[in-house]
Amino acid sequence: MNVSVKDDSACRKIMTIEIPAETIAEEKADTLKAYIKFANIPGFRKGKAPKHVVEAKYAQDINKDLQERVLPKFYHEALQQSELKVVNVVDATEVEITDGTPVTFDVTVDVEPEFKLPKYTDIPVKEEKIEVKDEQVQEQIDAILSQHANYEEVTDKAIEAGDMGQLTYEASTDGQPLKDAIPEAKGIGSGEGYWVSADEHAFIPGMGAALIGMNIGDKKDVEVTFPEDFMVKELANITALYSVEVTAVRVRSVPQLDETILAKLQVESEEVLRENIREQLTAQAENMALGAKHQQIVDYLIKKTKIEVPESVVANQTRNVVYDIANRRMMMGQTQEDITSNMEEIQKEAADQALENVKLRYIGLGIATELEYDVTEVEIDEEIATMAIQQRKDASALRKEMEENDSIHSVGEQIRFNKALDYMVENAKIK
Repeated sequence: MNVSVKDDSACRKIMTIEIPAETIAEEKADTLKAYIKFANIPGFRKGKAPKHVVEAKYAQDINKDLQERVLPKFYHEALQQSELKVVNVVDATEVEITDGTPVTFDVTVDVEPEFKLPKYTDIPVKEEKIEVKDEQVQEQIDAILSQHANYEEVTDKAIEAGDMGQLTYEASTDGQPLKDAIPEAKGIGSGEGYWVSADEHAFIPGMGAALIGMNIGDKKDVEVTFPEDFMVKELANITALYSVEVTAVRVRSVPQLDETILAKLQVESEEVLRENIREQLTAQAENMALGAKHQQIVDYLIKKTKIEVPESVVANQTRNVVYDIANRRMMMGQTQEDITSNMEEIQKEAADQALENVKLRYIGLGIATELEYDVTEVEIDEEIATMAIQQRKDASALRKEMEENDSIHSVGEQIRFNKALDYMVENAKIK
């Protein structure tokens, strides 16, 4: 068998494989023997039909078997002979098998990139100072108390930010009742007895700020322009005039940090609560600082490494990133229509991110290999257990799922990558 390899690009090769005529003849003879043994030919007992009769009847099937069984065999032998590190088979030419003629076919493959690793010790990294101030602790306590706030109905107080006003309202647009002009508006067009918060969370855009300073019995006209991404899409960019009347007021009452609140939080004292909060904020700050170091190292590796990566790997990664971006946008409230209309922008963002991800993967794993970092089955099990908790799945079921879709190797790769990243952080040059 003759094998030649030529470059199509930095990470794409074309293998030309030539199988001698006599080798193909031997494979065909072995295939024909199997057909003779099991062929049902009228007028002959099974396994007793003449070879030429069986060959004539099953010529197309025999050739198909040779293509599906034998040619992949020679591809793998050629792969070992060429010593290419293939990551994906991109294409293969059609093969014609003719008696007495060598079989030649091309296989286009993407291979692992060859590149020079950058220097990965003494990487310049700016370290952020970790300091948790008393004001930050107090902000967290204020937020906790705010979560336990109650609303008390009053009759002698104007609405302030954070309070609630009970409204009767009627909206119009272009001189026509909003509920008639846009039936989808429903309760947004008119209402009676609705409570509206005097903040940015009011369900009618801008109404919260407009209520501040109003008392029970006060009436007011408020102009509202609905944003383009409003939950009722038919109201997007519509301007409406609201005639509102305040019929009741509720004042937001924030409790003091007393024994009742401490008991609900299951802490013994205010001092313990403050210390717990300080520890949590310190841990968060440390994680953010470590993340900042990681990002600086990632930026350095990408900038300092000249590397071209396999197109097919980038394409696969791009599809995954598109899904992730679309999923994040949907969780942030975007509709499927919004995502579809912005798909070109999403795909561009995903392609750029995927290219960087793939480059970083090869660089990081290259460093892990040079440092001789390995991964154990125990480490893989622990990582899968962590993933299972995050995904709310059974760890054994998740492992089986990953084994079936051949993605479990990525867990080991990520562990090795993280070890290399930790090494670079520990050996960075702190500025």
